[in-house]
Amino acid sequence: MLKLKHLRHPFQTATAAKSLLGARLSMWRFANHGAHRFKDDDRYDLQNVTEGFKSRIDDSSDDDALLERICTAYIRAVKQQKFAPSAYQATEWWKQVRHRNLGPVIQALLTNDTSTLRGMYQNFFRNPCSAGLLGAPFGMSKAYFGGNIKDVYRKFYLSHVLYRFDYWNAQTDGRFTLHHLAGPGIGNPFGVLIHGTHINVGAEYAHYCAHRIDSMLAPESGTIAEIGGGFGGMAYYLLRDRANLTYVDFDVPESIALISYYLIKAFPKLKFLLYGEDKLTKKAITQADAVLLPMFDLENMPAESVDITFSSHAMSDISPGAMDEYLKHIDRMTKNCFFYIGKQQTSESISGILGRKKDSFKLSDTRTSGWHSHKVSGAGVGGASGMAASTMLEQSYTRIAKPTR
Repeated sequence: MLKLKHLRHPFQTATAAKSLLGARLSMWRFANHGAHRFKDDDRYDLQNVTEGFKSRIDDSSDDDALLERICTAYIRAVKQQKFAPSAYQATEWWKQVRHRNLGPVIQALLTNDTSTLRGMYQNFFRNPCSAGLLGAPFGMSKAYFGGNIKDVYRKFYLSHVLYRFDYWNAQTDGRFTLHHLAGPGIGNPFGVLIHGTHINVGAEYAHYCAHRIDSMLAPESGTIAEIGGGFGGMAYYLLRDRANLTYVDFDVPESIALISYYLIKAFPKLKFLLYGEDKLTKKAITQADAVLLPMFDLENMPAESVDITFSSHAMSDISPGAMDEYLKHIDRMTKNCFFYIGKQQTSESISGILGRKKDSFKLSDTRTSGWHSHKVSGAGVGGASGMAASTMLEQSYTRIAKPTR
């Protein structure tokens, strides 16, 4: 059906149609490439995708007390954020996400509407409340969540994840099996079901990051801070597999609310500290298993209070002024290592800022990251050439002097 907006904006409509056609053509090519590449692989069964996308909502538990706790912390954070420096205000990208997708969940959080919030969070992998953090492949929710999934979409998705599984296996030196990627099943996740194990979308990358961080930690207890933990994918594996650990996350209030739900549901026996529930002291941090805070609380972190600070992509779209502010506090609170994964341009900016601080960190390891290119690995220009063309870097910085206070 031809709509009025198409007549008003024929150039934009034609451009969008061309872009969509190109995306569909690329999907078709990759789907057929994967069918050939994995034809003798016992993991390549299209039914694995059908089973992986089946709805499995768990609505058996009463979450009222937890949701009320999350709403209370969220309202406190939103009120206080008005007085935070500009460096901690939402980026333009996140403002757009809020405007387009997060209105209902924000309303539920602000009004303590636990009934509505429960329905969203129990289905957050497939609900707009996780916009900006999760989404169906190519944004095609109807194609994947609308019932029967066409073979071309199943072939595309299965090929995509099998390439990523193989890359994950190579990057972790074959130390793990697919069973290690199993998640807690919270939020009605979608993905694939292989050899009886349901594996969430993005699980292999989250597990890889947790594995890298774990390898940097000393055998004894440690404290890890993450800038932009999303819904908690990496944190889940870290808390599941590493004992004597304190995890601290800084993010926008909406993401902190979601990660609070995910992790507290996943680990009901662990001790969590949410915003405003206690003063942010070293003692309060070390006595908790997880501390979940709005980004502006970064400036209130005690000096030398964490062993490793980690961030994946979250600092890619912040302003230069915000970058300086973040790194100032990362430098002050981090005792041993700062580990960053992201765009090459952002990585170079971080290196430049930290390089000017002669009593701060030194760059100790840089690796080209193939995770970005492996979104469509192996199809025509993918594989090795895709790796070579990757503009994502993984960089580790180690402490060369005591943090400045």
